[in-house]
Amino acid sequence: MKWLKRTYDAAGLTQYPVGPHLEAVQAQFGGSVILCLDVSGSMAMGSHLTQAARGCEVFVREAVESGYSVGGVLWHHDVERATELSRDPDPAIRLFHGAVANGGNNIVPTLRLCEAALADKSGDRVIAIFGDGDLGDAAAAAKEAERLTAAGIRVLTCGLGGSSAEQLGAISSESTAPRVATTDGIAQAIAGMTSGLRRRR
Repeated sequence: MKWLKRTYDAAGLTQYPVGPHLEAVQAQFGGSVILCLDVSGSMAMGSHLTQAARGCEVFVREAVESGYSVGGVLWHHDVERATELSRDPDPAIRLFHGAVANGGNNIVPTLRLCEAALADKSGDRVIAIFGDGDLGDAAAAAKEAERLTAAGIRVLTCGLGGSSAEQLGAISSESTAPRVATTDGIAQAIAGMTSGLRRRR
């Protein structure tokens, strides 16, 4: 029996340390997502923020399990606070559980922040937005959304109640009906936005 001596030059994904192409392969099964939670003054009503934080935690954990790096943003008339994209879910989870409601509404600064954070990322790039009001400057928000679409960045939205869902849905890149949360189903609605992410096969 003769043995053939061959040279293998594959990507080296099973070797340790891992080969140089691991990140590119991982990008095919995930990407980067920034979850943006509305913390304007109206979110102080009832248990809205508490529910939202629970839903955000589920979203973050499921996104990481699906191969995404995750960042978090608290938004109102500006960006209140934000975390960097990471495969570690804890920074974003802490951000959401520490949210305090105040201020008005303007999604434009948040869209610009997210665009900058996602600009050099590979794979699926997503901005997921939850709000209980409007966009603020709707015309400016629509222009920003067009820029994001042109750059290949997807936008998912979910609004509390039909009116908010419709207004936020104006900047969504999804072709389905706007996502609507009820007052007692905020956590489930936010967590449900993970259905818009691309799952590991």
